[in-house]
Parts: sequence; structure tokens; C-alpha cells
Amino acid sequence: MVAEAGQAPEDTGLKKAAKTAMKVLKGTAAGLPDVTELVQACSTLLPAIGALLVLI
Repeated sequence: MVAEAGQAPEDTGLKKAAKTAMKVLKGTAAGLPDVTELVQACSTLLPAIGALLVLI
């Protein structure tokens, strides 16, 4: 959609949809560092918790 809007800049509806798509992508990307930190923390903590509970 974003690529189509770049090829037809005079199409207002397509331009608006592409702008919305970019906002969604930026919002999704903004949350990634937090998710990455959570995954890293779980990767470290879960084996330690399992060892304490003698699950591993």
C-alpha cells in the first residue's frame, strides 16, 4: 500500500491509507525494544527458576 501511494501521489485516499499504515508500523516498531527486553529476561530467568524448583 505504501509503495502504491508512492507511485500515485495524486490519489488522496491511497495517500491517507498509506499514512495510516506508516503510523501503525511506527507504533508497532516502538514497542519492540520492550518486548525484546522481556524475551531476554525470560530467557535468563526461566532456566534459573526451573533450576531452583528442580524442573530442569
